[in-house]
Amino acid sequence: MEEIRPITILRNYNKVIDDVKDGEPVILTKNGVGKAVLVNIEEWQRKQAEVRLLTELSKAEQEFGDGEDIDIFAEKYKLERFHD
Repeated sequence: MEEIRPITILRNYNKVIDDVKDGEPVILTKNGVGKAVLVNIEEWQRKQAEVRLLTELSKAEQEFGDGEDIDIFAEKYKLERFHD
């Protein structure tokens, strides 16, 4: 569950960093409006990997959907052959 805090908490940077837990982003607000989100580095890396994976899957789906030969598709994405 995320925490919502005013941006002024950054005055105590060390405490803020210590409070950022995996799966619990800290939302920083300015004048009551969300302005930034702090996340644990491991969570950030996971999210970036997810975005890259979903992007590649979307590209592959589009290419396959465009009628690309299954064997060419499998070779391009280093997949096992579907038939001998």
